[in-house]
Amino acid sequence: MAFKSKSVKRFSIRNFLAAILHPFMSSPTDAPGVFTPAGKPSHIDLERMVYGKCTIEFEHEFLLLYFRHPTQHHAVAILTLERTCAENTTGSSRSAGQAVIVSPSVSPITAQDTITPTTSSSFTIDSYVTQEFGPHKYLFELDFPASARPSAMQVSILLCVLSKHSPMYELLQYQCYWYAYTVWEALKKLFPEHVERPLNEGRSRFKGQPIKKAESVNTVCEQYRAEWARFEEAAGERRRAKEEEERRVRMAVLAEGRAQRQPEVDDERRQKEEAERKADEERRQKEEAERTADEERRQKEEAERTADEERRQREGAAREHEAEMNRMRARMAELERRAAGY
Repeated sequence: MAFKSKSVKRFSIRNFLAAILHPFMSSPTDAPGVFTPAGKPSHIDLERMVYGKCTIEFEHEFLLLYFRHPTQHHAVAILTLERTCAENTTGSSRSAGQAVIVSPSVSPITAQDTITPTTSSSFTIDSYVTQEFGPHKYLFELDFPASARPSAMQVSILLCVLSKHSPMYELLQYQCYWYAYTVWEALKKLFPEHVERPLNEGRSRFKGQPIKKAESVNTVCEQYRAEWARFEEAAGERRRAKEEEERRVRMAVLAEGRAQRQPEVDDERRQKEEAERKADEERRQKEEAERTADEERRQKEEAERTADEERRQREGAAREHEAEMNRMRARMAELERRAAGY
């Protein structure tokens, strides 16, 4: 199980959402639109996962997560997800991981569950993974349909549950194989509408031999459901508290005789709503223009296909006519020969 030497902060929901948002800071440029005015993440979805495995050294396993931008659907953030060891006194998570493998009887080491955005450079994702992990192969691909994709917040809470479930790196239970396997299988179980494609063998194996790991999928899923219910309840309480605070403020404003400010507030709100409507309309117009261009292109292609078919039919008819004329000439020649012989 190989380990990256790059040091990162311990996993948290805030860091996870920041990692998803990071690739959108340059493309598209309207990254602030990923957040609602209340500061809560809008519906960023997990569209795809890829299960990766290094093919040298300790055959480290990791995942690639593909998140779709909520409004500009051509933009995707690709993140790597893995479990390694926290840095030891030498400052290297790789050397810490090797120490565990060489001496598995040592005390468990704090796990480092890492989510990392891929760089937005000229690298392809495969060359980026090679640069970060070395020689590797992909074991599985999994796609979620648009109607049943996990949200970024749901994935984030699942990963938090996983880190809390096993905060320590243990070679024979809670290593990178356990982490990648449990994330993968838990998301499959929690969001069963998916399409999985096997690509290569070797999951949870080292040098072809199966590696022992804890079986935690069912437990983690139950913990996730409880945590998600608490999250939704807390979100509802915050929303109700905010609504109550807004109501209290409005009443206080009226009570203090500042109702004359209400028209100005309403005007600001209307301007903001108008700006939002304008932005929505521009986006719809752009999408409509793109659909129109696509339709025109399809019509042009259809017209070209029709013209090609008509041309082929005309050429076929001409060939058939020529063949018929040749047959008639041959027949006439035959009749003339017979007449001459007579």
